[in-house]
Amino acid sequence: MNLEFKLRPINIKTIILAIIISFIVGGVIVFGSGYDPFEVYYKLFKGALGSKFAIASTLRWVTPLLFTAVASAVAFRGGMFNMGVEGQLYIGALVGTIVGVSLKGVPHFVHVSLCFLAAMFAGMVYAMIPALMRVYLNASEVVTTLMLNYMIINFNNFVIQEYFLATDSMVSTIATNEVEASARLSSIMPPYSVNTGLIIGLLMIVLFYILFNKSRLGYEFHISGINPQFARYGGIQVDKVRIGVMLISGCIAGLGGAVEIMGVQGRLMASFSPNFGFDGMLAALLGNSTPLGVTLSSFFFGTLKAGALAIERTTDVSRALSDVIKGIIICFVSVRTLGLLDKIDFIWLKRKGARNND
Repeated sequence: MNLEFKLRPINIKTIILAIIISFIVGGVIVFGSGYDPFEVYYKLFKGALGSKFAIASTLRWVTPLLFTAVASAVAFRGGMFNMGVEGQLYIGALVGTIVGVSLKGVPHFVHVSLCFLAAMFAGMVYAMIPALMRVYLNASEVVTTLMLNYMIINFNNFVIQEYFLATDSMVSTIATNEVEASARLSSIMPPYSVNTGLIIGLLMIVLFYILFNKSRLGYEFHISGINPQFARYGGIQVDKVRIGVMLISGCIAGLGGAVEIMGVQGRLMASFSPNFGFDGMLAALLGNSTPLGVTLSSFFFGTLKAGALAIERTTDVSRALSDVIKGIIICFVSVRTLGLLDKIDFIWLKRKGARNND
């Protein structure tokens, strides 16, 4: 069985078409439910961009997506389909929270740095498991990373409940105590939850650009991703590249988990992530795994998330509308990524050529 994953570039026309069709289908569903789709979409974008509160809400949702999208894009560019970003986000959040809760009386910069380093290391180690299984056991990383997600989410809940359960009587769910104040990230738009994690996320985009456009290591990652056979002939050790991109991917995802807890939630709760990992993977695919594309896609999905929450507050339309839109987009993107649309285009052009010859 061929387990090679090769990322196929997506035409900008396909991306735009996917977004347009997804909004049309979403509008049909809204209309069929008895609502005016134009009014709903107006409220969606107004709720995401129409005020300072709306913009802050959008940036709040963009922040974790920057980390998970970059984590996914790094793996994709290196020829690894990392479905485990969600799990790596969770393990980073868990370990970062443990450091944030356990250390007392530590200077702010030192405490934050230790939380970040612990989360990055945890995400990296966790991503190493499927990477080694891929290289030495020829196990598909798609399957192993996906299955490990469920394991770490439940392991998270177990560790919280058994060892770090909150002593605060006001907490009615499985959650830890709040991290120390010295481990919290500073707000950059008081009194909203937009924090310095957004700046760190944008820094990840810059580092992503430098890695793949300005370094020899990034070149090796890129060549191994698009043509591993050619890379081997050129002397590149593809197996080491695969392990390397997974370690970097897990490291970034783990950092994203710590940023979410330290910047927004303040404590680790069971199932704290509303699919940040999978949304980041979609953003990476939609953005062609390029720095600019990943940035724009992350802001697009952050806008969609904030707007969906806004229309749920102001209308009877469910936030699930955004999931419908994302689902349709991923169908189109997946088809292009798998190359099926290229085959359809080829068949259509071949028949058109045959008709012209007649």
